[in-house]
Amino acid sequence: MKIIHTGDIHLGSPLRGLPTEKAKIRQAEIVDGFRRLCAYARENGVQAVLIAGDLFDEEQTLSSLRADVLTAVANAAPVCFFYVSGNHDANVFAGENLPQNLYLFSKNHGWHSYELPESVAVTGIDACNLREDGYAALRLLPDRFNIVMMHGDIARAQGADSVNLQQLQNRHIDYLALGHIHIPMMQAERLDGRGRYRYCGCLEGRGFDESGKRGFFLLEVQGGRLVNEQFLSLAKRDVALIRVDISACRSYYDVETAALSALSAVRKEDMVKLVLTGNHEAGLRKDLTLLSTRLSEQFFHVKVVDESRARIDYERYKNDLSERGEFVREVARYALSDKQRAEILDVGLKALAGEDIDL
Repeated sequence: MKIIHTGDIHLGSPLRGLPTEKAKIRQAEIVDGFRRLCAYARENGVQAVLIAGDLFDEEQTLSSLRADVLTAVANAAPVCFFYVSGNHDANVFAGENLPQNLYLFSKNHGWHSYELPESVAVTGIDACNLREDGYAALRLLPDRFNIVMMHGDIARAQGADSVNLQQLQNRHIDYLALGHIHIPMMQAERLDGRGRYRYCGCLEGRGFDESGKRGFFLLEVQGGRLVNEQFLSLAKRDVALIRVDISACRSYYDVETAALSALSAVRKEDMVKLVLTGNHEAGLRKDLTLLSTRLSEQFFHVKVVDESRARIDYERYKNDLSERGEFVREVARYALSDKQRAEILDVGLKALAGEDIDL
């Protein structure tokens, strides 16, 4: 039996980190990404798709968007879709006429199970219904391959949006399909002597904090065992995180040249977060606005973040009567760590030069 584990798709996300027109393009591409996932499942013999929460970015979403999702699910039949809601999309399908191949977990506001062929059982609970005293109500048959679907943070054992792994141990779980954390766990972690758990990550990177490959996991279960697992991506674009050392740069031209060299392996259709690093000469013109604009002409969109620092030769400023010299001497008077002093000097010298300040 082939099973897909996905989640955190966040359809309808406003994507405020992008310019308006590019945000609209990405919103459409992310919806299309979900359609491609549904088509992939139908065309490749997948029996079940597990959506581990946050299919939508918010509960109050456009009816046209909900209709698009339900149509994609219905068109993928006989593939079965199992969907637990997350912290963003509780009750999003309330009152909807759902396709027969979409299964929710909101009945009785607690755990609910579905039996599949080959002795596979899928059990889940919506994030809004999980309480600390609710783990005791989880009852699983030991002779099934038990998949449990949840949405929450394992780093917090208690409270809202949390998943308590300790409370899930020794309950006959074989695979705990988690959503909420947007970074995929390439290797599933051990839950107990029997089971494992994994976050699937988001289907596509939406913002610059979601760099790296994003996609879904394709699982294969045979004879009550997980015999194969693959990470696959259908993403239209990736978010690339590129760091470039500008210590040797002497001019804006040098900075741009170094950036282009570092980006040479990045696809033109991708989004890029470019981080400038290193310790450069004081007074180096970096012009982040110009650099972002120039690079965005060659890639879908580029965000430039400046983490570089200026090298300060204090002897050079010892007798400098300019505002810059007075500022450097004043900062030198205080007992600061090297990191604090570098950060203060960097911001102050940028301000005196009229440059952009990224705090």
